[in-house]
Amino acid sequence: MTIDLNSVAAVAGESPRQIWEILFRCRGRFREDWLSDTFRYDLRRANEIAKAMELAGYLRRDRGPAKRKNSSFPWYSITDSGRDIALASAARRITRKTATSALSDFMKRVQLVNANPKYLYSVRRVAVFGSFLRHGNRLGDVDVAVDLKSRVVFDREHKLVEIFEKYAQDSGKSFSTFEEEFFWPRSDVLRVLKSRKRSISIQSWYSFLEMEKAKNFRYKVLLGDANQVRRELAAARRNQKQESEQHDDGFRQLRRISRSKSIRLLTEGL
Repeated sequence: MTIDLNSVAAVAGESPRQIWEILFRCRGRFREDWLSDTFRYDLRRANEIAKAMELAGYLRRDRGPAKRKNSSFPWYSITDSGRDIALASAARRITRKTATSALSDFMKRVQLVNANPKYLYSVRRVAVFGSFLRHGNRLGDVDVAVDLKSRVVFDREHKLVEIFEKYAQDSGKSFSTFEEEFFWPRSDVLRVLKSRKRSISIQSWYSFLEMEKAKNFRYKVLLGDANQVRRELAAARRNQKQESEQHDDGFRQLRRISRSKSIRLLTEGL
């Protein structure tokens, strides 16, 4: 079904186009801090938008990944209504030549970040996926998954926190919460990698592993161990299948209990 974005209401003050961007880019599932990383929201605003989209029926809380990974951020999965909006015909298209150039420039920025010790995070792995790997000359945004690694080792004296705070303070930016300040070194690297290029869509590594994937899903590892990535994706698929089976078993059990209760009530009423 094709939806006219003009018929979609604003959510939490965000335009229909922005809601479409979020639903289109999230690839079916995301962790809440992905909103901060991708769209430059602060953590409080990201939480507000995610909850509003859930209330609007476009997202639902996905407690499986959060529990499995002991995540401090909630996970969300896109609903059927959200998927309809994500498929709306609002995506601007770019040529393959533009996409190839954008990806090449992106990888150059990855090299610059990894070569510069001033950044507190380095780029450990990069994978490209989505329309870039399919045939055709007109493409959507270039989807890249990025795995960052802290250059600072966590220690019991909490020197990591002090180093991160100093990095944020030296940036000259103002932060409304400790969380925003603490996550700034990571956000700063993503900002440099993005470089305000609309043709590049950066996904977190967690989202890349956990998002729903079509049977023809393809990806290519540009940086990192391709065999390790394949094993991680396989493990994520197994976990998702197990969660789905557990959900189905629970639903069937609930139906049996409900049916048994209905029969009992009907019998008692005779």
